[in-house]
Amino acid sequence: MLNLRNLDQLLKKNLKDKIVFIRVDLNVPIKDDVVLDDTRIERIIPTINELLDKGSKICLLSHFGRPDGTNNKEFSLSKVITSLEEHLKKDILFIENSFEDNIKNKIQSSSVDKVILYENTRFHDGEEKNDTDLAMKVAQNGDYFVNDAFSVSHRSHVSTVGIAEYLPSFSGRYLEKEILMINKSLSTGSGERLGIIGGSKISTKLKVLENLTENVDKLFIGGGMANTFLLALGYKIGKSLCERSMINTANNILLNANKNNCEIILPVDALVAKDMEKGTSFNETSVDQIPPDALILDIGSKTISKISGILKEMSTVVWCGPLGLFELNPFQKGTVSVAKEISILTKNKKIISVAGGGDTVAALSQSNYNKDFTYISTAGGAFLELLAGEKLPGLEVLRK
Repeated sequence: MLNLRNLDQLLKKNLKDKIVFIRVDLNVPIKDDVVLDDTRIERIIPTINELLDKGSKICLLSHFGRPDGTNNKEFSLSKVITSLEEHLKKDILFIENSFEDNIKNKIQSSSVDKVILYENTRFHDGEEKNDTDLAMKVAQNGDYFVNDAFSVSHRSHVSTVGIAEYLPSFSGRYLEKEILMINKSLSTGSGERLGIIGGSKISTKLKVLENLTENVDKLFIGGGMANTFLLALGYKIGKSLCERSMINTANNILLNANKNNCEIILPVDALVAKDMEKGTSFNETSVDQIPPDALILDIGSKTISKISGILKEMSTVVWCGPLGLFELNPFQKGTVSVAKEISILTKNKKIISVAGGGDTVAALSQSNYNKDFTYISTAGGAFLELLAGEKLPGLEVLRK
C-alpha cells in the first residue's frame, strides 16, 4: 500500500488512554443544517471504532468549506455532530478554539464513551500554510496521528502533514482502501484496462492523461476535452468548448499513447445544440458533420454503443470526468448510459470499476448507478493527482 505505516502497526501498541488525532474529511454537503450525503462519515467509522476498542481517546480533525482562516460560523463543524453521533452511536464532545489551547487534560478527562471533534481546522490562518508553530501546538496534545482523509492528502496543511511531523503517524482504513482500489485499477494483471477521462479541459488533467496512457490499454476521452483532440485531428467543432492553446499537447499525447500501445478512443458522434439553455433544441450528428454554429454537449448513441462494446472486453475500468454537460437534460445521456453499462458488468463480476473526482461523483450519483461500482472515491484533487502519478504530501509523511 505504497509502503505506508498502517493502522495494524498502531493497533499493536498499548493505546489505553492514549490520545489519537484522526484527520478525517467531514466536508460533506449540508442544507438547512442537515447532512445530505453521509458517505464520508460512514467510511471513517471503522478506523474510529478499532481505535476506541483499544481504549484510545479519539480527537477528530477536519475542515469544512473555505473560511479562509477566519472563525466563520457558517462553516462550523457543529453542523455534522448529529450525523456523526448517529453513525458512531456515541456522544461527541465539540471543542472550539481547539488549535489555540493546551487542552490535553481536558481530553484525558473526557468520558471514554465520547469522541472529541475539534472545530474547523481552516478557522486557523496557519492551517493551510502548514505553520510549524501551530503544528507543534496541536501535536503536544496528542500521542499518535492517523490520516484517514485521502481526499485532502494532496494538501500540505497542518492537519495533514504538520502534525504528522511531530507524532508517530499512520494511515487509516478509509485512506488505505482509497489508495488500494486506485492502484488496483492501474496495476498490471490479467485482462485489459480501460481509462475513461472526461471534463472540460486537457490542462487540468494533462498529467492524468499522460500517466493513463502508460497504465491502461485503451483510453476513451470525452467531455469538452475531446473537442480539443478532435480539432487537433482536423475535425471542425463549430462553437464547441476547446483549448486551442493545447492542440500541440493533444497531438503529443496521441503520439505518446501510440508509443505506449495505448489506443486512444474519441467520440464518433455527438449531441449538439446552438446554446446551453434549458429546453434548447438539439440534434445528433457525426463528429465530421458538426454545424459551424453548434456546440458539442454530449457523446452520441454510436459512441455510447462503441464504449459499451469495448467495456465487454475489459477486466478493469477507471473513470474520471463526465462525458457531457450532465447538469443539463438531455446532455447527461452519455454519462448515464456508460454508467449503466459499467454497473451491469460490475454486478455480474465481469469488470472491476473505480471512479472518482468531484464532477464524476456528482454525475454518477445523478445516474443512480453509482452504488454498483466496485469503488467510488470521494476524493477530487487527490484522486486526480494519484492517477497522475504525483507524490501526495499527506502520504509521503506516512512512508516507512
